[in-house]
Amino acid sequence: MHRVAPLLLCRLVIISNLLLALAQNAVDNRCYLESGGSAESFFVSEDLPVGATIGVIRIVGELGERGNIELRLQESDSPVRITPNSKNLTLTRKLDKEGIEGPSSVYVNIICDRKRTSDPGFVIPVNIRVTDANDNAPQFVNAPYVLNISEVTVVGTRVLQGVKAVDADQQGPFSTVQYSVLSGPHSDYFVFINGLEGTLVLRKALDYETLSNFTLVIRAQDQGSPPQWSDTLLHVNVIDADDQNPKFYHDHYTATLPEATQQGTRLKIFPDEIAAYDQDIGINAPVYYTFNADGIEYRYFEVDRASAHISTKRAISEDELLQPVTIVIKATQFDNADRYALATLTVARPGSSTRDLTFLQSHYYAGVLENTPIGSVILTVVTNKPRNKRIRYWLSEYESMFQVTPSGDITLLQALDYETEELYTFNVHASDTFSNATCFVNITVLNVNDWDPRFRYPQYEFFLNDDALIPGSVVGKVEAADGDKNDYITLSLRGPAAKMFSVNEEGVITLCDVTAFNSSTAHLVAVATDSGIPPRQASVPVIVHIPGVMVGGWATRGPGFVTTVIFGTTLSVLALIIILLLAYIHKNKKQKSATRLENNMNKFGGFVASPVYPEKVVGIGKMENPVFNGGRNTSPSQFSTATVKSIMSPNRMNNSQLSATTSHRIKQKIAPAPPQVPKLSTPSPPHSRLWPQGSFPRRVKKLSWNDESDSYQRRGDVDSEVNSSPLALENNKGSEHMNLTVYF
Repeated sequence: MHRVAPLLLCRLVIISNLLLALAQNAVDNRCYLESGGSAESFFVSEDLPVGATIGVIRIVGELGERGNIELRLQESDSPVRITPNSKNLTLTRKLDKEGIEGPSSVYVNIICDRKRTSDPGFVIPVNIRVTDANDNAPQFVNAPYVLNISEVTVVGTRVLQGVKAVDADQQGPFSTVQYSVLSGPHSDYFVFINGLEGTLVLRKALDYETLSNFTLVIRAQDQGSPPQWSDTLLHVNVIDADDQNPKFYHDHYTATLPEATQQGTRLKIFPDEIAAYDQDIGINAPVYYTFNADGIEYRYFEVDRASAHISTKRAISEDELLQPVTIVIKATQFDNADRYALATLTVARPGSSTRDLTFLQSHYYAGVLENTPIGSVILTVVTNKPRNKRIRYWLSEYESMFQVTPSGDITLLQALDYETEELYTFNVHASDTFSNATCFVNITVLNVNDWDPRFRYPQYEFFLNDDALIPGSVVGKVEAADGDKNDYITLSLRGPAAKMFSVNEEGVITLCDVTAFNSSTAHLVAVATDSGIPPRQASVPVIVHIPGVMVGGWATRGPGFVTTVIFGTTLSVLALIIILLLAYIHKNKKQKSATRLENNMNKFGGFVASPVYPEKVVGIGKMENPVFNGGRNTSPSQFSTATVKSIMSPNRMNNSQLSATTSHRIKQKIAPAPPQVPKLSTPSPPHSRLWPQGSFPRRVKKLSWNDESDSYQRRGDVDSEVNSSPLALENNKGSEHMNLTVYF
């Protein structure tokens, strides 16, 4: 007995230990993720600073000396680490989505060991995804830029297409670059045609003589918030072009003819020696000199082509050249004969200034643009006494338009207008108190295209008829005019639908192509261009409404038409399904109706009440019919009577024939027709009606699956008494679902 007790106690201890181990194994969820998953994922921005916490490992268990789990990283070179005695992941190296300054993604394994157990550790994969940040500024390629451009480049020309900047950020707003020219000196000369494209366009005319080179600042900026940008320089070198004529240092020169002039005598010129230079400084083309005319006075002198020295061509006697003469000298570029300049040289004998006053030219001609500013010098009249300050000038007419100064300059006082007056002719008078002189002046006004064409209306709208939809048909007419004199206007059509129409010089728009219509409205732009220099334009919108029959094909009729067709087709299919369903139900109802009709005839001795018009049986072969009920208070004896045979079969059919005939009629019709009113011996009340008042409900637009028996229980005055009869109620109940009645 004493030996059994220790043995039993030992067995109980072993069993309790086993149960305790099993219980511990059943609830030990250490190193499991709280979310129930098998891996952890984190999203980290690439601009996260080193030392920041990436995330917390959501794992079951406690860390530390008293904890029941331990965490460690499997990888030794990972850019992250586990903070001691915590579940936090900390960044140890910089991340970079572009993979330049650090890894673009991190994948590590965390090993979770359970304390006080011999089970192997759990491996938990951790995926760290790096998201992009706007940490890179656009960088220009091949910068800075140098642009060599001619000064005669037309405004609007694309002058530089190589501007490009690259952003290292991932594709998206952080790497989308926008270009611009920063404000500053000369920044108005160029502009980017589109901010998203590095193409520069000239927006202002260049002039080498004014500005030969300059520098601009170009910026490339991304779409981040805040944005990143970088700047570079654009060096512009303006190339000189041959766009300037040579120019004399003085417009007018004088010389005194010696008393005894021999051949080859060189004249002394005032105020300086004759000389001209090329105004194109960058080109500086050499010039040569000639006389610009071959009059009588030119036979006395000659000019050196290279130096412009004037010398006598032969000996001049004292009897010659008594009056001063004017010689026109021409300086021409060697490389371009179209570039030249003119100057005048007045040659006079000593003491000729004391002689009579005369103009060096009897006629002066000048062509002046109508937009010449007020106060401009149009021409200068010169006398033989240019240094005489006492000479007084005046005009014969147009004194309000022109003015002559004491130096002989004719200036403009009022604005010119070619459309008002094209030519001014007048005389200029001069007096030195001893003698008078007169010269003729002819000033021609040159036209400038200073008016845009104008249309009569700001918009034109035309409507086409069906009978006018053939090529060559007239659509309408647009009218335009120009305020400039002698300018003519050319009309044209633009826009997507312009190829379907044409316009002539009178503005008549005609139809050309009717096969290209794909809409009920055609939008055009009528453009009027004048013949001025430079030409000017004006435009107005033109709307042409086209009949719907011209729109060809469903594909060209637009989404609205296709939607309408689909909707109509769907409604048609639904209507067809409803009709087939009604026919099927009606057919089954008729078959049941024929069977019930035979049963009712047997029940009432060969007579039956119509299921549509219930009647009261009043005797053998006769019954009361409420169709002919004259009013609410009419006694039963006043009801009009009719035999069932007279109503149902004028040929007195038997029951089987009646059933067959009824069945045949039901198959031929959708709803049973109302019975024909028999000819009675006694006339019906004058206010009786063919249909009983209870047959039609007050809302007649109804689809009813029941016969007329239900309608007798509504609020009709006449039917209230009829339906109160037990026999009528029984008939109504027996005729239920025997007929299908449809009201529309």
